[in-house]
Amino acid sequence: MKERLWRLAQNSSPPLHIYGRAKTAQVHFLNVKSTPTSLQAGSPKVSWLLCTHQENELLHRAIRSCLNQTLDDFELLLIVNGIHADKLALSLQGVYGRDMRVRVIDTPIYLLNFSLSLGLHLARAPLVARMDADDVSAPDRLERQFDFMERHPSVAVLGSAYELMDADGHVHGKVSPPETDREIRSHMHYQNPMCHPSVMLRRQVIVEMGGYLGGKNAEDYDLWLRLALDSNWQFANMSEVLLSYNASPKGEARRSRTAYSNAAGAQLRNFLVTRDLRWLLGSALSAGKSVMRATRA
Repeated sequence: MKERLWRLAQNSSPPLHIYGRAKTAQVHFLNVKSTPTSLQAGSPKVSWLLCTHQENELLHRAIRSCLNQTLDDFELLLIVNGIHADKLALSLQGVYGRDMRVRVIDTPIYLLNFSLSLGLHLARAPLVARMDADDVSAPDRLERQFDFMERHPSVAVLGSAYELMDADGHVHGKVSPPETDREIRSHMHYQNPMCHPSVMLRRQVIVEMGGYLGGKNAEDYDLWLRLALDSNWQFANMSEVLLSYNASPKGEARRSRTAYSNAAGAQLRNFLVTRDLRWLLGSALSAGKSVMRATRA
């Protein structure tokens, strides 16, 4: 049976290209053998996880902010997805290939939740810092979040305050989310209190949760809601502004009918598991937003 699966993979599954520390590798989906683990000797303290399907100046600005950190013991995983991912990955490898901290991985599977889980699978550090392809991280973000996670071993997801900016880099305000686990869990019944590209995650905890399973534009909220069912782990947000969040394109996606419906589904699931009526109310509110406030499908 194993032989048949391997032959099927060799003949029909698209290869997964990994560019970086070693020679370019082609890894078939049914036989991924290059699985790094956080227990490997010489693994970095933090793995950046950034996904993209296009190359532009905003992406390069985001990558530069990841590379120019006061904490320099990290790797940067660039997960490139979509039908032209192989060509884009080669282009990015040409730009960043000399930096031994950068690894470029491409996959034709487009949706973000697969790319995020793929990045978690390949990350070599015990802590994973999320980043979006059009945001900017503060130069001391990794250092501050790493120190916090070292001092608070029960925290599995750590976010931060963030400023809102447009594509030109102009700042239009600041968002200060709830900071304590209790406050975050209270808000989580009705909305997402964690800014996804600001978070640092404990890799092993998220891997054991199954990684990213949620629907489009709500994959992070779905993960937080699954983790919220486990009282052994905590959420936290730092009061410092550690991210400049490009709100213009993502705000539209977050207000889509797809996003609201996926959030409502995750909230309803938590109600059915816990019988906590706050989850049911949150689900009803998200469903109402899908009807009344959604800007697009």
